[in-house]
Amino acid sequence: MAERIKVDYDEVNDAVGRINKAIKSYNSLAEQGFDDAISVLDEMNSDYVGKLQQVLDCLNPKVKEKMNSIVTTYVNKTSNAVDTMKKVDEAVARNYRGEQ
Repeated sequence: MAERIKVDYDEVNDAVGRINKAIKSYNSLAEQGFDDAISVLDEMNSDYVGKLQQVLDCLNPKVKEKMNSIVTTYVNKTSNAVDTMKKVDEAVARNYRGEQ
C-alpha cells in the first residue's frame, strides 16, 4: 500500500513568503547594480581601472536584467509548484470523500 504524502502548507506558504521577501531585497540591491563599485574605482589609480570601469558599465544593465529574469522565473516556478500541489491535494481529498 502506498504511503500518504504529508504536505505542511503553512510551511510551504512560509517558504514562498521568504522567497518573495528575498526577491524584494534582491530587487532593491539590483537597482544599484555595479554603480557603487564603479564609483569606488574612480578613486583608484591603476593601468587597468579604466578598462574595468568600461567592462562594469557594459555589464551593468545586462546583469541586472538577466538576474531579475532568473529570479522571477524561479519564483514563478515555485509558486506554480505550490499551486499544483494544493490542487492535487484538494482533488485527492474530494475523491477520498467521494465528492466530484
